[in-house]
Amino acid sequence: MKFQGKKFGGDCPKFTILPVQVGGGFTLNAAQAAKFAEGWLIPTGTLANADESTREAQVVVTGRVVAIDTSDAKKVTLQADGAAAPPFCVNDYIGKDLAATLANTPQVKAVELTNDGLVVTISKAISGLAVGDTLCEVVADGSNVKLLAEPNSVLITDEEVKADGDTCIDVTRNTGNGECYARRVPPVPATLMEGNILKGTKVAYTNTL
Repeated sequence: MKFQGKKFGGDCPKFTILPVQVGGGFTLNAAQAAKFAEGWLIPTGTLANADESTREAQVVVTGRVVAIDTSDAKKVTLQADGAAAPPFCVNDYIGKDLAATLANTPQVKAVELTNDGLVVTISKAISGLAVGDTLCEVVADGSNVKLLAEPNSVLITDEEVKADGDTCIDVTRNTGNGECYARRVPPVPATLMEGNILKGTKVAYTNTL
């Protein structure tokens, strides 16, 4: 699947000023990259865990709910823009509650990128889900769930998944004197925030449009 590059949130900037890039660059973790469709654009602002010892990065996939099908609550539309969309994949576990049990967490059955966003069909409806909520990819943690990795950075550009496994990931841990536009990038779960800062980083967010 080939896409043309387009920025998440349209042509609007994602940061108020240029953030501080972590030097050297990273490569997307091979096991994770193998799940993603060639050409998929992982959006700017996506949470990541970047390991400077291995020079590998894992992306922590989240999405903002913009619509729920009124006739089938298992069909949920997430914020996306053109080709740049959260890279949820079939069979991923997905949920809004990081304290949930694995048995109560639905799996992704289908994804479709549309003009309205990324339509994700899940195995069962999520109780109480509402527009504006954050959905996260989670993995098994015994009988419970957790994020794939603890985010310590965010992507500073849209990154295209490469078939050869050499997907570049450029990240920041420091927005300097600027901020990231929270409404224009994939959402951050509230439990990962301290005020307007991503925990463990100096990435600051603003809700200014």
